[in-house]
Amino acid sequence: MFRKLLYTAIMCLISVGTAFAQTGSLSGTVTDAGSGEALPGANVVIAELSTGSSVNADGEYEITNIPAGTYEVTVSFIGYNQASRSVTITANEETVENFELQSGINLDEVVVTALGEEVTQRRVSFSTQEVSEEQLNVSQDANIKTGLAGKIAGVQMVGQAGSKLGDFGNIRIRGAISLTDDLAEPLYVIDGVPTENPNIIDMNNVQDVNVLKGPNATALYGQRGENGVVIITTKASGQSGVSVELNSATTFDVVSYLPNFQNQYGKGYSGEGEWTTLNFSDGYSGFPYPDYLEPLDGERYIFNGYADESWGPKFDGEPYIAWYNMYPDSPYYGETSTWDAAENNIKNFYETGVTNKTGLAINYSTDRYNTRLAFTNLTQGGILPYSDLNKQFLNGSFNYDVTDDFNVGLKVNYTTQSINGDVRNDDYGNQTSGSFNSWFARNLEMDKMRELKDLQTPEGYSASWNNWGPGFMALAPLELVGGPPSEYFKPAFWYNPYTWMDRYDETRNTDNLLMNVDLSYQLSDQFELVGNASTTYEDFKYRFELPYSLSYSSAPTLYNAWVNSFGEYGDETKEHNFSSRLRYDASFDDWTVNAFVGGQVRIQSYKRLSAEMDDGNWQNGGLILPDVYTFANSAEQVIPVERNWDKKVLSMFAKATIGYQDFLYLDGTYRQDYSSALPEGNNGYGYPSVGLSFIFSEFIESDVLTSGKLRAGWAQVGNDVDAELINQVYFLQQDPFTNPETGAANPLLYTDETLVDPNIKPALSSSFEIGTDLGFFNDRIGLDVTYYFEERQDEIVPTSLSAGTGYTEYLTNAGSLEREGVEIALNATPVSTQDFRWSTTLNWAKNSVVVTELPEGLDSYEMANTTAAFGYVTMTHKLNEEWGQLRGPGIRRNENGQPVVNPNGLYAVEQNQYFGSVLPDWTGGFLNTFAYKGLSLTASIDFQKGGKFFTLSEQWGQYSGLLEETAGKNDLGNLKRDDAWNYDADGNPTSLVEEENRGGVHVTGVDAEGNPVDTYVEAIDYYGQWQANTIAEPFIHDADFVKLRELSLNYTLPKEWIGNFLQSATVGVVGRNLWMIAVSDDNVHGWDPSELAQTYGENGQLPGTKSYGFNVKVTF
Repeated sequence: MFRKLLYTAIMCLISVGTAFAQTGSLSGTVTDAGSGEALPGANVVIAELSTGSSVNADGEYEITNIPAGTYEVTVSFIGYNQASRSVTITANEETVENFELQSGINLDEVVVTALGEEVTQRRVSFSTQEVSEEQLNVSQDANIKTGLAGKIAGVQMVGQAGSKLGDFGNIRIRGAISLTDDLAEPLYVIDGVPTENPNIIDMNNVQDVNVLKGPNATALYGQRGENGVVIITTKASGQSGVSVELNSATTFDVVSYLPNFQNQYGKGYSGEGEWTTLNFSDGYSGFPYPDYLEPLDGERYIFNGYADESWGPKFDGEPYIAWYNMYPDSPYYGETSTWDAAENNIKNFYETGVTNKTGLAINYSTDRYNTRLAFTNLTQGGILPYSDLNKQFLNGSFNYDVTDDFNVGLKVNYTTQSINGDVRNDDYGNQTSGSFNSWFARNLEMDKMRELKDLQTPEGYSASWNNWGPGFMALAPLELVGGPPSEYFKPAFWYNPYTWMDRYDETRNTDNLLMNVDLSYQLSDQFELVGNASTTYEDFKYRFELPYSLSYSSAPTLYNAWVNSFGEYGDETKEHNFSSRLRYDASFDDWTVNAFVGGQVRIQSYKRLSAEMDDGNWQNGGLILPDVYTFANSAEQVIPVERNWDKKVLSMFAKATIGYQDFLYLDGTYRQDYSSALPEGNNGYGYPSVGLSFIFSEFIESDVLTSGKLRAGWAQVGNDVDAELINQVYFLQQDPFTNPETGAANPLLYTDETLVDPNIKPALSSSFEIGTDLGFFNDRIGLDVTYYFEERQDEIVPTSLSAGTGYTEYLTNAGSLEREGVEIALNATPVSTQDFRWSTTLNWAKNSVVVTELPEGLDSYEMANTTAAFGYVTMTHKLNEEWGQLRGPGIRRNENGQPVVNPNGLYAVEQNQYFGSVLPDWTGGFLNTFAYKGLSLTASIDFQKGGKFFTLSEQWGQYSGLLEETAGKNDLGNLKRDDAWNYDADGNPTSLVEEENRGGVHVTGVDAEGNPVDTYVEAIDYYGQWQANTIAEPFIHDADFVKLRELSLNYTLPKEWIGNFLQSATVGVVGRNLWMIAVSDDNVHGWDPSELAQTYGENGQLPGTKSYGFNVKVTF
C-alpha cells in the first residue's frame, strides 16, 4: 500500500497537462542602491506564478514564458531590504525592469511564523531569525541541523560528530528547561507538516529556515512547541515554462582530531619486566610451546600477550616476536619485527570518507499551475572500513489555481536510507574507537592488521594482536581462565579491528514519507477558508548478524561476551494531521484586522516488533548451526516482543492582530488541546499569548536611524506525557526464572514499573519577552536585541517508590525552573563598492537556567540515562543551581583548596562533588561574505564560552598508558616511568630514589591531619588511581571553543561564457570543520565540545572529521 500511495502521489505531480498562453518576458538588473554594484545571487520572484530567476554575476536576470498580465515582482537578497513593484507583461514582448536594493533590515519583509502563517516583520511581536538557502549550504552540508550551527542567536548545535553515519546531533534552543529531557529537541515543521526527524530533508531542496525560539513565538503549536520550532520551507517551481537545475557536490572527510598519544612505550603491564625469551626446547614452566613456534626459538616476546595497555617496555628498535610472526599462514611467519612505536597507527586506521551528492530538479509553470520534481542521490563512505550510507530523496510539489478563488497544493517528500557497518554503538568498549583511545598498544601497525584481517591461527581461530602470547599458549592445559584449553589460542578481549568490521554485519534501513495537501478558498474579499491534511510515515528496520568466526574469544569467561547470534527489530511510526481555519482580513480607515480561527486533529501511532538473541549468552546461547540466521536455529528461546501505542490530540486555536496606522500592532493567540495521554476530566489545557509591536521610527526623522521597532509579549505553553503512561500496559518478555524440570523459560506478561498520578497535568511554562529591531545608516546596519524570562512549573518527573508497592517510581507534577537570557543579532554591510561587497552577521546569546524547586524532600535530582560508563559522572539537577550539573567523585580538598593525600601518595576521594553545568554561559556565531564581481568567499565561525564536559576516553587513555601525559619527563627532568622508589626483595617501597634519577609523578598536598605532603608516585599508580577510585575530576573540562565551521569559495560564470543555453552556472570549493581555533587551556587533547555524543560529554565515540570538497550548480 505504501508503494501504491507513493506512486499515486508522484503521478499527480508529473501527469499534468500543458496549456497554451500568450507570453512575454521580463529582464533587467539588480544592483546596490548605494554603490551601483551588481548583486549576483539575488532572487527575482513573481509569487502569483510561483516563478522567478536568480541574478547572474553581471547583475542581470531574465524570466521567460510569462503569461500576459500585471504582476507583483519581488526582489530579495541577503542583507538587503526586499523591493516590490507592479509590472505589466505584454504578449510577445520583452519588459525591462531594473531594481536597486537598499541594504539592511526590512520591516515589510514577509516571514513564515506559527502554523505556516505569513506576516510582515513589522507585525511580529517576538524574536525570529531566518536563514537563507545560501547561508544553510555554505559547505554543502548534508543535514539541516549542522547547517544552522552558529547562524542563529540562542541556537546551540550539540551532539555526535558527523563521522557516525546518519547521526547529526541535536539542536538546543535557549538551553534546556526540563528536569527529565536532556536533549530538548525542537519541533520541525516542513511546509506546514510537523515532524521530529529533519534528516529526511534534502538540503538541495530547502528555500529557507525560520527559527521560532520561545513560547511567545510557538504558543500556537501548543505543547509540541515548548522547545522551539524550526520552520523549513522547501522550494517551489522556478520560472515560467520549463527549467532544469543540476547540483553536484563531492566532499572528502578526514579525521580532524585525535588525543595526543605517547610514542615511547608499548604493549604490556610491567615495563621491562614483560620481556621473556622463547626457549622452545625448555617450554614454559615445564609445559611445551606449540610446535609452530619452534622457528622463533631464542627470540624475545611480551609475556602478557593479552595486554591491552601500553605500560610495557620502552621502545628500543630491537627484534621481538610480534603477533603476526607466530602463525604459519602469515607471510611474516618465523620472522621478527622491531620494537618500535607506530606513531600514527590510530590515524592510519580511519579512512578518507567520500560523500557524493547529485541532485536534479525539473520545474514547470503556467499561469494556472506550477510543479517541481526533484531527486537527489547521496552516497557516503564512512571513515570506518566497510561502512557506508546510501540515501535518496524524492521531492515533489504541485500547486493549481482551479479558479481565481480556489487553490489546491500538494507536496510529497520521500526519503530512503541504508546504513551498513558497525557504527551504531560507538561508545566505550566498541572494537574501534572504544579500543583505540582506551585499550590498545602504541606499537601496533595498522598496515599489518589491514593486510592480515583474514589470518587464522593453526587452531582455526581469528588471529589478533590481543592474543595470549607464547607463554600462555604453553600453559593452556591449566585452564586458568576457567574455560577449555583452547581459550588460550583465541583472542583475549579484542579482535583485529579490520576483521571485526569486515565480518560483523549490521544494517539500518529507513523509509520516510511526508505528504501534505492544502486547500484554500477565497470566500470574499475579507474571508478565506483553508484546509490541510498531512501524513508522516517512518519505517525503520535494524538487523545485526554476529558470525561464528567472531564468537571465538576468551572474553566470555572474563569480561565481554561474543556468541554466534543475530537479532532484528522494526519500528513503524505514523502521524496524521487534519486542520482547517477561517481567515479574516479587513481594513477600516486607520485600522487593520488580521485574524483566524481553526481546529486540528492529530493522530499518532507507533508499533515495534523485535526479536533478538543475547549475543552475550555464551554458556547456553548461540546458533545451533553456525551462521544459519533463523530464530528456529537458536539454542536459546527467542520471544518476539511487540509494542504498540496510539495517541490523539484535539485542538482549537485562534489568533487576531489589530493594527493602527501601520505603526502599532496588538496580537493575541489562544490554543486549547485535549490529549488522550492524560486522564479524562483533566486532559484539556490552554495556551494563551499576547504581543505588541510598535514601529517608533515612523515618528523619528534621522539620517542615522532608518527603521526601528519595539516588541514585547507574554505567553504560556506546556507539555503532556507519552501515550501509554496513564494506563496500565502489559507486555510480553522472557521470564528470568527457568523451569527446573524442562529448562525452558516461560513467557509471561509484565506491567510497567511506573505508577502515574491520576491527577497529573501538563507542565506549564510562562514566558515574557521584550526586544527591539533597529536599522541604521539607510539600513546598512541591522540590530536585533531580545531579553526573555521564562518560568516552568509543575514539571512532570518520576520519583522513587518503595519496592513493596510493586512499582519503582511515581510519575507526578513536581519541580520548577527559571530561564533568563539575552540574544543579540547584528548584520551589516561594512563595505559596498562598484565591484566589491562585504556583508557580515554576528550573533551572541547568553542564557541561564536555574532549578528553583524539586520534588518534596530532595535537594538534587538525577536525570535518567545520563550516567557515564562506570558511573564516573551523572547529570544532576541541584536546587537553586544551574540546570544539568555534572556530579561525581573528585579529589578531597581542605578548606584552603589543597588536595588531601593518602599515605600511599594518592589522592583521597570526595564523593558527589558538583563540577558545573553542561550548559554554556554564552554562545555565538560570525558569518562573513566577501563578493568581488562573480567571486564570493564565505566563512562561518561559531564559538562558545562556559559549560562543562567529561571525557571517558581521556580517563581510560591515562589508565592504559596510551596518552602523552603518561610518558615523557617529570619536573626533575627524569623519565616519569622510571622508578620513583627503591624496593626491597619483596617489592615493598623503602625510600625515594635520589633526585637525579628519580622517576614518577610529583604529588603535593596535605595529609588527613593537615600536614604538608611532598612526594613522588610511580606513574602507573598515579594514572591508575582515577580508575581505581572512580575519580572524574581530572577529566572534566571547560567547554569553551572557537571554530571555523564552514568555508566556501564560489564563482558564478559570466553570461557571455555560458551563452543562452544556460541560465546560470556556479562552481566552487568548500570546507567544513577546518580549524579548531581555540579550546580551553585544560582541554589539552583538543576534544571538540560541539561534537559530544552524550549530554555529559565524550564516551569513547568516533572522532570528528573535517571536510574538503567542490560543487557545481547549473540551471538550464
